[in-house]
Amino acid sequence: MADTRDTQESRAVRSGTRAARWMARIDRLPRMVRVLLSLGITLELVALVWVVLAELFGIEPLDPNPDNTTAPLLLTVLAGVALYAVGWWALVGFDLDPAEPWQAGCPAVRYMAAGVVCLIVLALLVLYGLAMRYSL
Repeated sequence: MADTRDTQESRAVRSGTRAARWMARIDRLPRMVRVLLSLGITLELVALVWVVLAELFGIEPLDPNPDNTTAPLLLTVLAGVALYAVGWWALVGFDLDPAEPWQAGCPAVRYMAAGVVCLIVLALLVLYGLAMRYSL
């Protein structure tokens, strides 16, 4: 089974699909780098989840005594745990079968892409916030 997957992935890399090239790059990363990458992407996604939930629940950024932060914080923590588990599964893998080592697949590429998109959205939100705050 592993030989078949190796052959399919090597053919995909030779054929030049962008996802296959990213899979090969992720495969070459050391395990600790993939763990830290998963953590970083999870933190980005959780920050974006917090921004969305704070807006939905109407939490003001500079409110000294917010009364309605328990539910959004609890939802953010739950989302963070779930996103970290998904990131670990996608980028690091669970070693359930030592005979078959983990190999990057489409979920790893999608999780990395979600991290890149999230980073761009957060940067745009920061720039928008700075522009609106200083223009008043």
